[in-house]
This record gives sequence, C-alpha cells and structure tokens, in this order.
Amino acid sequence: MLKNIPELPCESFVRRLIGDQWRNLPDRDRDGALGLAIVKSVFDGVTPELNDISSHLGVNKEVLWKAFRRLKMNGIFQDDRISRETLKDDDTNWCFYAGYASGYIGPWLPDEDKNG
Repeated sequence: MLKNIPELPCESFVRRLIGDQWRNLPDRDRDGALGLAIVKSVFDGVTPELNDISSHLGVNKEVLWKAFRRLKMNGIFQDDRISRETLKDDDTNWCFYAGYASGYIGPWLPDEDKNG
C-alpha cells in the first residue's frame, strides 16, 4: 500500500533512521517510520492535526491515522513534549518517537479501534 505514495518531504531523514526499504516493513514498524515523518513535520512547523500533516506529507489520512493516534495518545503533541534542543542531532531520541508511533512504547492500539 505504501509503495505508491510520493517521496516524503523528509524522506532522507526517515531512510537514515529506518532504512531505505521502510515502506516494505511490517505494519507496526512502518507506522514507526510514518511517526518519524509526522513528528518531523510538526517539528518543522506543521500544525499537529491529521488533515494538515496528511496534506504536508502527501499521504492519505487513513495511512497516517494509526501512527498519528498513537503519538497523540502518548501526549507527543503537547508543547513540552517535542523538544527542539533535544532532538536537534540525537537519532536515539528520534527513535523514541518511532517507538511511540509503532506502539512499541506506550499504549498499544489495536487495528479495529478507529474511533478517534
């Protein structure tokens, strides 16, 4: 499904952290890659709303929904949770966001829960 999406504005960033074949990863791992793109978008000034992020990345909302929801459930979009100084050059910190988005850190979100 993700093989057909256009190159992300932060494609080189996602590839550096997740790998060139991130679109071919299992769903949860791929959600982690999408989570990095979501957080990077917010970090770069996009409003943390699914519609805005979807438009910015050129990716369908349904594809981004689960990663976005997991990030939101973990409070990542609160002002004090995305630390520009901490994230500046630290790949390890960025990978925590991938963990949140994939469900490996924080609350797990089952596939059938799409209520909000």
